[in-house]
Amino acid sequence: MKAFRILWLVFPLACASTGTPQVVLPPEPPVQAAPPSVTTAAVEGRVEGDAKSPVEGAVVSLVPARKEWNPNKEPPAGRMLTGPDGRFRFEGLSPGEYGLTVSAPRHEATFILDVQLTAGASALQRDVVLQPATRVVRGRLKTDVGGPVADAWVQVIRKSEFLADVLYVRADAQGQFEVSLPIGRYTVKAPERGSMLADNQFDVRAEDSARDVNLTLLPRPETSPAAPEVVSWVKQSLVPLTTVEAGHGFADLQPLKPWLAKARVVALGEATHGTREFFQLKHRLMEFLVTELGFNIFALEGNFSEALVINDYVLHGKGDEAQVLDNLFPIWRTEEVMALIRWMRAYNADPRHTHKLKFYGVDMQDTVRPTRALLDFFARVDPAFHQRLVGPMARFLDVKTSKAWSEENGKGLASLVADIEARLRQRPRRKRSEKELAVMARHARVLAQWATQTTPQVSEVSFMNHRDRAMAENARWVLEQEGADARMVLWAHNGHVSTAKLTDFVSMGQHLREVLGDALYSFGFAFNQGTLRAVHESILVARKPRVYTAHAVPPAEVGAVDGTLARAQVPLFALDLRGLPTQGAARDFFTQTRAWRNYGFVFSENAGLAPTRSAKEFDGLFFVDYTSAAIAMPERPPPEGNASAPSP
Repeated sequence: MKAFRILWLVFPLACASTGTPQVVLPPEPPVQAAPPSVTTAAVEGRVEGDAKSPVEGAVVSLVPARKEWNPNKEPPAGRMLTGPDGRFRFEGLSPGEYGLTVSAPRHEATFILDVQLTAGASALQRDVVLQPATRVVRGRLKTDVGGPVADAWVQVIRKSEFLADVLYVRADAQGQFEVSLPIGRYTVKAPERGSMLADNQFDVRAEDSARDVNLTLLPRPETSPAAPEVVSWVKQSLVPLTTVEAGHGFADLQPLKPWLAKARVVALGEATHGTREFFQLKHRLMEFLVTELGFNIFALEGNFSEALVINDYVLHGKGDEAQVLDNLFPIWRTEEVMALIRWMRAYNADPRHTHKLKFYGVDMQDTVRPTRALLDFFARVDPAFHQRLVGPMARFLDVKTSKAWSEENGKGLASLVADIEARLRQRPRRKRSEKELAVMARHARVLAQWATQTTPQVSEVSFMNHRDRAMAENARWVLEQEGADARMVLWAHNGHVSTAKLTDFVSMGQHLREVLGDALYSFGFAFNQGTLRAVHESILVARKPRVYTAHAVPPAEVGAVDGTLARAQVPLFALDLRGLPTQGAARDFFTQTRAWRNYGFVFSENAGLAPTRSAKEFDGLFFVDYTSAAIAMPERPPPEGNASAPSP
């Protein structure tokens, strides 16, 4: 257009004066279009062995290092097997930070951090040199009915601060896989096969040469919305509750009496370890069960020996109220739990209540308090034996050294416990000392329970199996000690009070069901949305001091159990799953595998969903539509030697 405008001005002038030569301007060169910009990135390289020869059949994975990527739902950005030349290439990638992980038969896997990809025409070059295999992990994937899971991609996630430390290995037709790993802590999953896996966490240590990891895959939970008949049954069957707060009477709770009339143990689960409304509702239920049904024992997912200090407070008023929560895991150091303890103390202080309440813990994750109790006991009744114990048991009075055990130290404690138990059996039995001897024997037993799980190759599932078996044993001991008329309220996570097996994990609730049958009534707790108090996963990965903060949780998925309960549009209610119809949509829904949210003391944006077959795992449910984070008591320095940390 510019050239045209100039010629248009010149042309009239030329016509006006024939004596002037005609001026003809040369055309401007055509405008060249800019080359298209490259908006994607690429990376390529070669996988070699230590002899610089190419490695064929290596699994090379390019893993996004961003929080938005969810390894439970999405494959990596790239994944391929190397050919005879050992080469790999990924292209068409979004610029950003990635991790490059490589696994190969007969070679140790490697995790390459901080692969920064920028847009451009040339690919980033990243060659990988693998070392010979040293520590080999072999495993087998099986279904919940025992068959092999063939040809599945297995995730091996290394615990680190780097988001992209995710390695992949392929299972064979028999579901078997093998990988050599560097020293570290790992979690193994297999989410890409439409299945959910109970995580298996384990350590690879310098002294390891080989280990086995057998994993059970569950059918992926059904996600389709529940049929209208299911929601209709929930609406017709639920018992609406007016409040979660204690001290407001029991009129709305009266319909629960027939459900619980024959129960010796009422187990109260929780979908998080940090929900204010769950804690408040449990306080109210304790008040109801004590006042209306004669329950007299409160037992908590807390250490047995530490909880006895709280029992002394609620029973006799001993100790400083401000310090009683120091004897519990940090998850329980909240206003809501303190309110329950104060209520129990006030109840016992009332002379009209001759049937006193007692407070117990059933966990075994502590050596300090039971060791101190046993040493104090023998110093008083058997000084010579006490002198024999002081030196060998000193290490178990320090939480740092007692938890940094080897298998040898675990065996050493087990031997000490055997001597202690033998000595206790030799003590003369007098009626007034019988109770004290029984408690001392339980302190020793708790130490034995802790010592048993110190083997170096214990996995997360095997540890949890051991822990839940021990908690069930300790709960049974409490019932036996308190007599045939004792009735217990048992507070723990949903996963611990579940009464049916979905994975290789066998819960405390399953063990108690075998002993108590229908005399155990177990409630699962569910919620729709809100906030919860927990430690963020990133803090644990970075090995920073644990800080509990509030985390927001969005509304539940519509096809999940908690999302379906929310469709009843009742903010707070109880539901008796023993009252399900014998057939039909409602029974099908609550007996099939569905998802719901379950958090422990750790929060992660990519975690929280767990499979459940509600009616097989629980006798009833409590539902809270909107929740808030539990409120922490003011922080205080822990007492000397007490540094307990919670487990989910």
